[in-house]
Amino acid sequence: MLIDLLILAVVGGAAWVGFRNGMIQPLLAEVLGLGTLFFLLLAHREGWFAFVQAVLHGNAVLAVFLALVLAVGFGYLGARLGGAIKRMPVVQGADGFFGIFLQTLIGVGFCYVLISGLIAMDKAFTPSTTTVSAVQLQGMEQRLRTNPFTASAVNSVALEPFLAQAGKPAGVRVADLPGIGALEGMYSTFLRSQLAGSHLAPAVMTVGRRLPGLGHTYTSRDLPSRR
Repeated sequence: MLIDLLILAVVGGAAWVGFRNGMIQPLLAEVLGLGTLFFLLLAHREGWFAFVQAVLHGNAVLAVFLALVLAVGFGYLGARLGGAIKRMPVVQGADGFFGIFLQTLIGVGFCYVLISGLIAMDKAFTPSTTTVSAVQLQGMEQRLRTNPFTASAVNSVALEPFLAQAGKPAGVRVADLPGIGALEGMYSTFLRSQLAGSHLAPAVMTVGRRLPGLGHTYTSRDLPSRR
């Protein structure tokens, strides 16, 4: 399954980064890079999107792209700063020893957040319906906003006209919803079967829910079963 290959690549890659670069350098790069993404696309997402639209006259795609560019820039800055600290003799021994273990846990944590996003989709889009009411649409938004990966697909401003339409007896087609429609189609046709068939996802959810700062919203029991 592709999700299992992704988990192996992320966790194995994280362990290799820790082995090669120690603890401090990659940690600072991750804190600044991922912290920038969290700040712009989750904690202050609506404000960031409004800023990009007002100043650059851009849409949500441009806002996400610029957030990624800033995250890469700050991550690079963190890597350079961490590299300078790493060369200090006082931290060299401990830095290399703890790097593998810390980066492996960070890799597991990243996979936990990613899989939690897929579970959020499962909760939002199950049972699968072609049309939703206003209440169902609001519940779908709330589910998707619980995860930084799925939250980036939800744009309240773009969904406003559809919310009014969803209040009518006929409701609104999920496929017509900006961002959410594409996400639902991708999940129902491909991602759900991959997640349900994963052999490593339960282990990731078991370990990840014990790591601090990840929200601990979902456990291995929330994974979808094969249909």
